[in-house]
Amino acid sequence: MVVLVAAVVVTAVPLGPARPAAEIVIFLLGVAGTVTALRRHRTPQVLAWRALTTCLALFAASCAVEVPALAGVLPGVFGPLESAFDIAAYAAVVVAAIGVLRGGRRSRDLAAWADTATLLLAGALAVLALRGDEHAGVSRHVEMGIGTPLVTVVLLIVCVPLAMGRGRRSVSSLALLAAGILTVAGYSGRIVLGPMRESVFLDPLPLLAVAAITLAGRHPAVTMGRRPDSDQDAASSRVLGLGAALLISPALLLLWSIGHGGVGYVLGAGSSLLTGLALWRLLALNRERERVRAALAASESRMQLLLANAADVIAIIDNTGAISYMSPAAESLLGRPGSEYIGRAAIELADPRDQARLRAAVAEAGAAGTEATGFVDTDIRIEHSAGGSRWVEARISGKVDAVGLHGWVVNLREVTDRKLFEQELRRQATTDPLTGLLNRAAFNERLTEATAAIDAGSPPAVLFVDVDDFKSVNDTLGHAAGDELLLTVAARLSADVRGGDVVARLGGDEFALLLSDADGGRIRDVSDRLLAALREPVELAGRPVTVTASIGGALAEPGCTAERLLHRADTAMYAAKRAGKDSRALLGTAEAALL
Repeated sequence: MVVLVAAVVVTAVPLGPARPAAEIVIFLLGVAGTVTALRRHRTPQVLAWRALTTCLALFAASCAVEVPALAGVLPGVFGPLESAFDIAAYAAVVVAAIGVLRGGRRSRDLAAWADTATLLLAGALAVLALRGDEHAGVSRHVEMGIGTPLVTVVLLIVCVPLAMGRGRRSVSSLALLAAGILTVAGYSGRIVLGPMRESVFLDPLPLLAVAAITLAGRHPAVTMGRRPDSDQDAASSRVLGLGAALLISPALLLLWSIGHGGVGYVLGAGSSLLTGLALWRLLALNRERERVRAALAASESRMQLLLANAADVIAIIDNTGAISYMSPAAESLLGRPGSEYIGRAAIELADPRDQARLRAAVAEAGAAGTEATGFVDTDIRIEHSAGGSRWVEARISGKVDAVGLHGWVVNLREVTDRKLFEQELRRQATTDPLTGLLNRAAFNERLTEATAAIDAGSPPAVLFVDVDDFKSVNDTLGHAAGDELLLTVAARLSADVRGGDVVARLGGDEFALLLSDADGGRIRDVSDRLLAALREPVELAGRPVTVTASIGGALAEPGCTAERLLHRADTAMYAAKRAGKDSRALLGTAEAALL
């Protein structure tokens, strides 16, 4: 609609008092567009849009007072008043530009203040370069000596980066860029080609700029004024702004050359070329920086994705032993997010039983060199937040000394199931599958340990127990009854010894006991209790059965080996068998029977 009105005004309204009167309608339509941006679309860039609204309103007021001035009514009053409104309107343009530069930034943002100072300095230089007495008339001087340079500065420093900046481009920003270009082209034509109203091509341009402003206001302008999505986007916009600011100096030099001629044309053209080359290189460097930033962002995104989906926990321990990073997998392993462990001493995660081993592993890793030359693996238990502990395989790197990372990198992999399986394998390898007692191999290991250093004052002793007539139980009552009898014997043997003693099933119906700190009296007492306990009836296959056992015992003597001690106890057991079963035969160090 504004474009249509502008076309009608330019083509149908003649120069004179009627022209500024018709232009008032265009500026008021522009005010309606900016008010729409403020009220309906609620743009965050409130200061900029209010200043732009004020600018259009002031231009409308300038047209209003221009009407009587052109009609010859008090020209000495309305002429200066028109220029005052124009100057105020251009000041509002500067305020709008400052609002864009300062929008959304902190009051102590030095970079934003630097941008603002750049704008003000550029505007002052532009006004200084173009002021002079060569332009007749106050109104023409305001338009050419103040308005044109200020709008040019705003176009370069604000509109170009706003329209081209990453993350801030929108229909509104592009429309404002078009408005700035149309305004600069229209008013600058007066400098080059003479009075604007004498050119049918330049005359409509400033009015069409108002149409572009109206478009910017009526289009949803929510993105304008909003802070960039990231610091990189803000930096890109700032680079564009500074690059555009580089064009101000050659522009001023060219404008100055128009009025002075001579070598100024050469200096202006050369300065423009030099600045253009520098700006091209600046933009190329910015694009390279953007590519590097995008590559880094993609790499970081991949790393975060890998860490978020990795089953292993990656932790970084600093030089003080505190946790400085822990990957997201920590929550499934420890029960809490990894962020809650930041700053805690890493040693506190380990089960108290394994803290010494963890310290030793860290010391060994430190001695292994850097992360590239060595690492140490160790299995430790770590405490879960809900209680209990879990087994992990910890791989500790050598000492790391890199940018932003000083300490150790630790990889934690849960191996609780593996440890339980290993423990079960060890249990199966060392225990009797029927009774749960130690088997012959495990008993021999314990016996070897006990006889490695024999104290003559409290030597170990072995009791060899053989169930009497066990074969008859299997033959008459069945193997199930025989197994039940063996379980009963195992339970009764285990109940009549001390906690430090060892009970084992050597195979079939043969059992053995390893007594620590024994003497003749103790092995005699234990043997008697065992014989009495085994005589107690047991119900097998639905009927009571009484069984007995023959026990042979032997005390270890200094220098006695495990094989010899067990052989002596076995020999004593056979002596008890020959004596009539349900009895004991105990050998002392002198190979004599213990009474």
